[in-house]
Amino acid sequence: MTWYVAITNPNCHRRAEVGLSDLGYRAFWPKMRKWVSHARTKVSKEYPILGRYLFVEIPDGNFWAVRNVNGIEAILTGDNNAPALVPEAIVWRFRERYMRGEWDFVTNQTGEFINEAGELVTRRNPIPNGARIKIMEGEFADLITTVRGRKHGKLEFLANGKWATTREGNARAA
Repeated sequence: MTWYVAITNPNCHRRAEVGLSDLGYRAFWPKMRKWVSHARTKVSKEYPILGRYLFVEIPDGNFWAVRNVNGIEAILTGDNNAPALVPEAIVWRFRERYMRGEWDFVTNQTGEFINEAGELVTRRNPIPNGARIKIMEGEFADLITTVRGRKHGKLEFLANGKWATTREGNARAA
């Protein structure tokens, strides 16, 4: 497969990805998810890891069609001013790391990763106070609420005007 790097307009990764998909091209941009404070609550947001860069597969070599997609500013070029080819192994390595959740700082799952030195790294991402969560099962299933604190190792939140608790594994970022 022939992968290239497109440079997007600022904050236009999603727009470019949709436009490329409409033309039949595959695009991928690794994202980081993290908690962001807004109006005294924490919400999960996604940010591009590679700045304004986006991987795009162009098997037919039609660079002008890709360049004309809304949200694409340019295609990265090499030394001879031709579009720079990216080895497929690099793109797939980024995809594997993204799918494993290596850059997901929102999930409350324990993540195990092998770093560049070949060492096993374990990371725990607890849900912070003020985070918007969705209760997955039980009496409050599908309830979207805000974490107000912790009590006896469980998340504490308001449900229908009353205080309630649930175990951390029963909540996901909303």
